[in-house]
Amino acid sequence: MKLQYYLSLSDFLEYQLYTSSKSQLHKKKRFRSRVSIPILYFLIGLFLSYQNNDITLVFVFSIVSILWFLFYPMYSKWRYKKYFLKYIKENYKNRINKEVELIFKGNHIYGKDVSSETKINSYEIKELIEIKSHFFIKFKTDISLIIPKHCIQNQEEFKKIFSDLKVGYINEITWKWK
Repeated sequence: MKLQYYLSLSDFLEYQLYTSSKSQLHKKKRFRSRVSIPILYFLIGLFLSYQNNDITLVFVFSIVSILWFLFYPMYSKWRYKKYFLKYIKENYKNRINKEVELIFKGNHIYGKDVSSETKINSYEIKELIEIKSHFFIKFKTDISLIIPKHCIQNQEEFKKIFSDLKVGYINEITWKWK
C-alpha cells in the first residue's frame, strides 16, 4: 500500500491535542491548576476577612473560587490549543503542507518527506491509534506518524496491515479535545 498526502497545521494540532489529553503529566497539571487556584483564592479571602474583620471578603473570594473551578476547563482547553498552535508554527513550519509518502511493504514502512527518507521495521511499531479524522502510528520510541484518514482509500485494508503485523489497535473514534 502506498500513501501520499500533505500534513496541514490542523493535522499537527490534532496530534498534539490528542497526545496531551493522554499525557499523565498534562492531566495532573490541569487538575492541580483547577483545584489549587480556588483553594488559594479561598485562603486569601479568609486571611483578608480575618485581618479586616469583614466577612464579605470570604464570600467574594469564595464566589471567585467557584467560578474558577467551573470555568477553568474551558479556559484550559483554549489555552492549551493556543499554546500548541504557537509551538507547531515555530517547530514544524518546514513540514506544514509538505508532501509525505509512506509505502507499506512486507515487514517495513518506507517513509519519505521533505527532509528525510526512512525504513522502519514493523517490530518497532507499538500501536495504531484511530481517532475520528486521523490514524497515528506510534512507535516504541513514542514517536508517531500522523496519517489523515481522507488520504486512505481503503481504511479496512489499512487496518488489516497492522493486524497482520500483530500491532496493538486503539479505537479512539469518540475522542474529543476537552
